[in-house]
Amino acid sequence: MSDVLDKRIIADGALTDDVMYSKDGKILTPIAPKNIKEAKLVDEMLVKYPQLDYLICLLLIQATPEELDELTKAPIKRQLNTSTIIKQDFFLDEPKENTNNLVIT
Repeated sequence: MSDVLDKRIIADGALTDDVMYSKDGKILTPIAPKNIKEAKLVDEMLVKYPQLDYLICLLLIQATPEELDELTKAPIKRQLNTSTIIKQDFFLDEPKENTNNLVIT
């Protein structure tokens, strides 16, 4: 689990706030448009590209040219870390290429 909610004791009269922490223990802040121009650009992108969601549009707008260049030239290959197979009526006959990460339960 990469992010966890802060589960502090709630005292009477104290203000409560859900805080998310990263693996390093740093407080994560929500991503939001920095100004009205970014908010309008996000809205325009959502109309122009309906297959994208709000967060993706905002990340694309706030990305630096170097980050965009890295994403377009060398995209990260999508890969599953582990998979779970429920073994009931079938068995793996012979190991195939990507069975090293499988967890059979």
